[in-house]
Amino acid sequence: MDEKRNVPSRFVLGAAVVWTGITAALWALAFAPWADPPVWLKTARAVCFGTLPNGLPDTYGWVSLVMGPLSMLAFLAVVWSRETAGTLHWLAARTWGAVAMVLFLLVPLVGLGWVGNRVALARSTEADVAAPFEAPEPLPASYPRGSQPAPGFTLVNQRGEKVTLDAFAGRPVFLTFAYAHCTTICPVIVDSVRTAVAELGAAAPQVVVVTLDPWRDTPGSLPRIVASWRLEGAEVLSGEPEEVLAVLEAWNVPIRRDEKTGEISHPALVYVLDGEGTIAYAFNGAPAGWLAEAARRVASG
Repeated sequence: MDEKRNVPSRFVLGAAVVWTGITAALWALAFAPWADPPVWLKTARAVCFGTLPNGLPDTYGWVSLVMGPLSMLAFLAVVWSRETAGTLHWLAARTWGAVAMVLFLLVPLVGLGWVGNRVALARSTEADVAAPFEAPEPLPASYPRGSQPAPGFTLVNQRGEKVTLDAFAGRPVFLTFAYAHCTTICPVIVDSVRTAVAELGAAAPQVVVVTLDPWRDTPGSLPRIVASWRLEGAEVLSGEPEEVLAVLEAWNVPIRRDEKTGEISHPALVYVLDGEGTIAYAFNGAPAGWLAEAARRVASG
């Protein structure tokens, strides 16, 4: 009777193999390192896991990655508890079966260790952010004010709309350049602009951010980038790589891209435009106080 009960269940064995394959595929899809992932992979990660700019899933993504495999195991343990117990007993009684069970347990443990290392690396990289831009004094009264017309462009914003520079006519603009995967200069640029906007309140210029990384910051990823940067009300723009590169060239934004890692070296440029579409002030590494004061000077004429 006991012997009959301990006959292995082909369903349980098959389910274990399927569980292992699905779990490994999901976690590999979410965390497999790829310096410059193709569009299909970025789209899949965004849809399935809500992947953030730091490469980690959002809350929904973590729930899917954890609860999906656990629910499958719970199904086996509860609904097919007798068959599962019998199969485990049958495997444990055989040397090769015991080894297979140990390996079955080691695979997810090794995977969790690998994922834990990825998470720690992403968070340590986020922590290694450059200090806020600082200046020893307020914006000098003699800081040069420009009169060059701002180069026009047509790019796509986070709502999928085509945006031109003319759309901001009549209102001052903070125009800067950044990209989502940057963990050093870009967060500081964004923070400086955000702080200046908070200081100015209702009188703040329109914020426009043009990506430096159209290969990864595709139009479909822009809503998540806006949320990550906490730039509600800003226009974050992207487009086809050749379109964005043409804009960067027109605005004299030098970049150097590492083809292996996708990392981009660039200056910390912020332009302050007046309501006439003129570049009134140009900064490289400006603190928030300088940006706010420049905006006040533009507003006062």
